[in-house]
Amino acid sequence: MSRNKSYDENAVLERAMIVFWINGYEATSVRLLEKEMGINQFSIYSSFTSKKKLFIESIRRYREHVKQNVYQTLLREDAGMKELEQYLYKAARKKKKPGLSRGCLVVNTAAELVSSDEEIAAEVNGYFIFIREMLRKVLQTAVDKGEIAPDTDVEKQSAFFLGVMQGLSVASKTTDTGQLNDFVSVALKQIK
Repeated sequence: MSRNKSYDENAVLERAMIVFWINGYEATSVRLLEKEMGINQFSIYSSFTSKKKLFIESIRRYREHVKQNVYQTLLREDAGMKELEQYLYKAARKKKKPGLSRGCLVVNTAAELVSSDEEIAAEVNGYFIFIREMLRKVLQTAVDKGEIAPDTDVEKQSAFFLGVMQGLSVASKTTDTGQLNDFVSVALKQIK
């Protein structure tokens, strides 16, 4: 006879995502997950089968998190250069204490694990495809609105701005807002 779960799987997954985001995959022990998720090791393995599967589910949860909390403006059908510019400058201005920024869970994972695990690499790549496609739509809308040149190579520019966003995520951990604004300014000038 199966037992009913005494916890909300979505809530514990949200907590696991935050633990991985703060600590990274390797530095997150099952004991730490137990403590922060509020469930025991048996329940973790029962629901997610392994730490790695829990981590992959956390990356998927993170994608939903950023869709709802970070990229909602860029995901609008009419989003163009104005929205992209506002997003990038806002990302550069976020109030952070030096050295305490989490950056992006997926960018952090790419730096930590991608070369050592194909399954995690595939999940990270899927996230980057989602971002690149979002940017491609934004840039195509900008072309359609006449905000950027009609001959803009939207595919190449979406890959470029994906790199800009990844760079902001990494640089935000140690770089001051002025330098981040300069980074954004130079990136935007090349397309206008």
